[in-house]
Amino acid sequence: FEGNEVSGNAMDGVVVKAHADPELVGNRIFGNRGNGMYIFEEGMGQVEGNDIHDNESSGVVIRSRARPTLRRNKIHHGSKTGVHVYMDGMGVLEGNFIYENKMDGISVKSGGNPTVTGNVIRDGRGKGIFVHDKGRGVFESNDVACNASVGVAIASGADPTLRRNKITGNLGHGVSVDQAAGLLEENAVHGNAGDGIHVRNRATPEVVSNDVAGSDGHGIMICREATGCFERNQVHGNRKDGITVRTQANPKVEGNLVHSNGGQPINVCDGGLGSLAANEAS
Repeated sequence: FEGNEVSGNAMDGVVVKAHADPELVGNRIFGNRGNGMYIFEEGMGQVEGNDIHDNESSGVVIRSRARPTLRRNKIHHGSKTGVHVYMDGMGVLEGNFIYENKMDGISVKSGGNPTVTGNVIRDGRGKGIFVHDKGRGVFESNDVACNASVGVAIASGADPTLRRNKITGNLGHGVSVDQAAGLLEENAVHGNAGDGIHVRNRATPEVVSNDVAGSDGHGIMICREATGCFERNQVHGNRKDGITVRTQANPKVEGNLVHSNGGQPINVCDGGLGSLAANEAS
């Protein structure tokens, strides 16, 4: 399917299901009253270079063990989420431009486990990436910028891997981890309006070798009984403390370089606990 216009349908624009494996290249999928694309029941497909916009639900929905490949699509101005992966949906999202959707750029939940690489996810009215309700996924080398809420939110039992992403200029925290796990490694978390990385409510992430700078809040905030490991991060130039541990949080904080922040380099307060070793703090 190449070079078509799919618009004005009473439900979804394109439906792929039951092991179907089409190629959709260079189509415009817009103005449908459901989702732009709905891929489910182990549907597959190569979806490349399409313009998916102004649909009344999400741009692309992937569920029920579907595993499509989405490359170099524009997914924008949807009334809900840009790409929604749930109920064990999988697939590859690579090099897409996901922007100005009314909800989250990418949402992953209930066993969704996509591979998300090299996408631009920006200017949405919700979160840039939201992994929750036991969602997983590997998110590498994405640019998550200027969203109206948190750049990347991880919540409610989710356990994703975030590696080498740029998370910048979002209007909430750069990354939040709430009652969840996850690996955050070698990300650049810069210039966000809240904390750079905010970890709370018994969350247990591994936060390793990230550069956390220029936040309007704290560099890294660990609170409300959160634990986890925070190792070999560079935390600098944040408006408040570099690393704050409070309210019965009990993390391992080791080998971090913390300097040039507006508050304390490392501040353990208000009932905070933790193991601190070999940090360079100034």
